Amino acid sequence: MHLSRLFIDCPLAVGQEIVLAKESAHYLLNVLRQRVGTQVTLFNGQSGEYVADLIAAAKKNAHLQVTEYKNIERESALQLTLVQAISRPEHMDYTIQKAVELGVQRIVPIITERGLTRSREQRWRKILISACEQCGRNRLPQLDNVLSLNAWLAEQSQSFCIVLSPTGKQGINIQSLSGIEKNLTVLIGAEGGLSEAEIEQTRQAGYLDIRLGPRILRTETAAVTVLAVVQALWGDLYESGDRS
Repeated sequence: MHLSRLFIDCPLAVGQEIVLAKESAHYLLNVLRQRVGTQVTLFNGQSGEYVADLIAAAKKNAHLQVTEYKNIERESALQLTLVQAISRPEHMDYTIQKAVELGVQRIVPIITERGLTRSREQRWRKILISACEQCGRNRLPQLDNVLSLNAWLAEQSQSFCIVLSPTGKQGINIQSLSGIEKNLTVLIGAEGGLSEAEIEQTRQAGYLDIRLGPRILRTETAAVTVLAVVQALWGDLYESGDRS
C-alpha cells in the first residue's frame, strides 16, 4: 500500500510523537484527506524514512506517532550537479521539480547574460521538498545560493563537467563522455541560451560543450533530456525496486 509522504524538518525516532506545523497539517488533512488511524511516511532529508500513525486530528493541527524506521535509500550512484541559469519563474520551477525527480544531488542557480537575476530560493526549496515527497527520495538535494557564472566557474570541481550548446560538436554518448566515473556537472543556460563568450568561458574552465541533437530545446526541456539520458547511461534508470 502506498502511504502519503511528508517532509519533517526535525530529528525523527521510533516512539516519537509529532505535532505537525499548520501548513503540513492542512496538507495532510485537507489535501490528502487523511483521517485518524491512517499511516503516513515521514522523512527528514537525512536518511531512511519512518512510518507514523495519525493519532489525533483537528481543523488546523494533527498529531502523529512514529512507529517504524525503514532504512530505504533511492539515491542514484551517479553524483549529479545541475548548474542552471535562472530562467522565467514557471520554467525554473519546472526544472527544479524534474531535476529532483531525476536524481540530481545538487542544484546551483546562476546568473548569466541572458537569464534573470531574481532569486526565489524559498519557493525553490518548497518545490524541491514537494518533489522529494512525491518521488520517494529521502535525502534532500543541496540547493545552493545564487552565484554569478564567474563565481561558479572559479570553484574547483572534482567532477566531469559539460555545458549544453547548440554549436557543440559532440552528443551525449559513452564515447564522448568517457571520462565520467560517478560525478557529473551539467551547466544549462536560460531562455536564449548562453552567449558565445560564456560558452567559451566554460570551455576554458574545462567544460565539454555538448549538443542535444539537431533541434534547439527550450531550457526546461534541455534539463529534463540531459538528466534522463545520463541517468540511463551511467545512473539508475535501468534499476527497479527499493535499495535498502
